[in-house]
Amino acid sequence: MPVTPCDLLELIALDQVGPTVFEGIPTRYRLPRVFGGQVAGMALEAAARTLTAPWSVHSVQSQFLRPGDADRPIRFVVEKSRDGGSFASRNVDAYQGETRLFSARMSFHRTESGGFEHQLQQPAFTPPDGLPAAADLARERPDEWPQFYLEWDQLDIRVVPTDPASPPMSSTGAGAHSQVWMRTVRPLDTGAQNVHSALLTCIADLTFLSTSLVPHHIPPSHPGIMMASLDHCLWFHRPFRVDEWLLYDQVSPTAYAGRGLCRGEFYTADGVHVASVIQEGLIRPLT
Repeated sequence: MPVTPCDLLELIALDQVGPTVFEGIPTRYRLPRVFGGQVAGMALEAAARTLTAPWSVHSVQSQFLRPGDADRPIRFVVEKSRDGGSFASRNVDAYQGETRLFSARMSFHRTESGGFEHQLQQPAFTPPDGLPAAADLARERPDEWPQFYLEWDQLDIRVVPTDPASPPMSSTGAGAHSQVWMRTVRPLDTGAQNVHSALLTCIADLTFLSTSLVPHHIPPSHPGIMMASLDHCLWFHRPFRVDEWLLYDQVSPTAYAGRGLCRGEFYTADGVHVASVIQEGLIRPLT
């Protein structure tokens, strides 16, 4: 059943069942297993709820340990590992029953002003207006585009066309680069930065790993490929909102022995670098 635009915040909705224990219901998509990005987003929401403003997450290091059942609730256990003057650390483990599905280490920074500041220039891009929506591509070209895009009615994802010969080039002779624009279909009624960071943690897992297939000219919907995220690491640099356009610039620097590595950067429409993502995933041909 597709998630509707007004349900976006329900992706990270949690009930508090103990002082540092929370429970959430995963969204049921086409596959029977839980979408890993949602687990990571819920985990960040759980950790953030053990802190109060002005603490904002700046680092998430997580691993997916086992596939989860999309028809069962997930329990998130938060450990308050450190509360310092400038930084606070949280460990989060996710369980179904006694089975641990996911583990993460997160760091929060007390808001401060001043200090050094720089960023690299935003990469070249095509503006989102007029670009094809991922859902339309999935509908019109089902052999090339994953059908799960049809289930994400709450997101507007625009695919940026990239030249197969554009840098960075891989050893296959093809590019290893992809770009998408993302934003929610409807404005969100919250300005809490940790909520927007939790939602970005969730949606950053949607298009990422398929970048490792670009150098091999294999569409992510190919039935002969097994794909699964192994970890999910994010760094949040500056404030942002997921209901405003964000450019997701993605590159796969290497793949070997059934694993692909992806690096990504998020930029606002006016070129502000707001987040970085790194993920390694399983990309195994089925034989």
